[in-house]
Amino acid sequence: MASNTVSRPPSQRRLIIAGISTSTIEYYDFLLYGTMAALVFNKVFFPSFSSAAGTLAAFATFAFGFIARPIGSLVFGRMGDRLGRKRTLMISLTLMGFSTLAIGLMPTYEMIGIAAPLLLVAMRFLQGLSLGGEWAGASLVLIENSKPGRENFMASMVQIGSLGLVLSSLATTLASKFTGEHFITWGWRLPFLLGFVMFLFTFWIRRNIEDSAEYTEAKAQTAPGAQLSLAKTLTSYWKPIVLGFFVTGGGVVVYFTITTYGIAYATTSLGYNRTSVLDALTLAAVVYSVAIPVAGWCADRWSPRIVLVTGFVFGVLLSFPFFWLLGLGVIGVFVGLAMYLALSHALIQAPQAVVYGRQFPPLARYTGTALSHALPTAVVGGTAPVVAQALLTATGSNLALSIYIFIMASLGAGAAYLLTAQDSVARRQAKVAQRGIAEKTVSGDTLGAKR
Repeated sequence: MASNTVSRPPSQRRLIIAGISTSTIEYYDFLLYGTMAALVFNKVFFPSFSSAAGTLAAFATFAFGFIARPIGSLVFGRMGDRLGRKRTLMISLTLMGFSTLAIGLMPTYEMIGIAAPLLLVAMRFLQGLSLGGEWAGASLVLIENSKPGRENFMASMVQIGSLGLVLSSLATTLASKFTGEHFITWGWRLPFLLGFVMFLFTFWIRRNIEDSAEYTEAKAQTAPGAQLSLAKTLTSYWKPIVLGFFVTGGGVVVYFTITTYGIAYATTSLGYNRTSVLDALTLAAVVYSVAIPVAGWCADRWSPRIVLVTGFVFGVLLSFPFFWLLGLGVIGVFVGLAMYLALSHALIQAPQAVVYGRQFPPLARYTGTALSHALPTAVVGGTAPVVAQALLTATGSNLALSIYIFIMASLGAGAAYLLTAQDSVARRQAKVAQRGIAEKTVSGDTLGAKR
């Protein structure tokens, strides 16, 4: 017997809380690894290397997690389109939580030798596998349940997962101050153990979020076996995936070069105090977290195209003065990081999920959105700190790094313009139609007044 009960849409406030908390823990775990790779892992897991070689090796393990992200996007993307958003997100979150706990409890090179960095790589791979499907799923739950005209703002709540950067930086700073000289020996583990506690809380929060009505209806109306296969999805929607590669690619080069590599450069090459640099990063991340929802609101108010392209323009303009700012001291580190994160990356990141999601039908949306984001993040983002270190080693100058950021940001701007072309046309048509309705209304009111 069919039920006449109409399911109520989830509370927008509850969706926002779930989106922020979920993405925060995911990014906390993932970005904490990058911070520790810059500060600790070269000494703990690669002690027989020179300082530069150890840092490069640590960043290589950082990059290895990104290799898993496109694999995770395919695995969890297909799972999310077939089994549902909620079940998939719970699985990916659990995988992230337990791999982070394992890193916090992992023996060092001195304890078990070469097995230590091998285990580190394995756990990093699981982290990347998880995050490959997490971002798209968390974003789609918010977008598909949002009120019309608020999609970009709602999706930006997931990007406030950058709070994970604030918390990871803060946890690392506090652990460093609390443990002092013991930070390298055991203090670095505390932020990872805290990450597992956060996972338990986030798991409890997420359990109440259900699949959207749009997805549920699309699945109910599609016959078993009639869903698009992975091969069909890739061949039918290759263009937005390719354009998305350059949009995300440009953004992650900006992000990981200035945060992960920027920290290592400031503490190692410039010799700044580690705690002071982490404080600067934490404050910059706070500014970044405020800028993201503002960017989402602007994308709803004007258009995703304007916001995306503007973010890339700032990425180009700031590429050369950034390293000059780092040379001005810790205040320069804060100013450089805050400007790049708030004026460039926040604008690039906030509208991405909506732009990607509009390119795919509901039952291929998770896969297409996840792949559009995860593949370039793996290929370009994960290697960005390695490329930055290699360029500096080869040339001895930051100019090569600035040129690298300049090129990728320029490519991202062009891809963003092309990818949002259809959306821009649709928005113009909607405005014309709305204007026509308004004119008819005014005309009808005038005619009625005359009568």
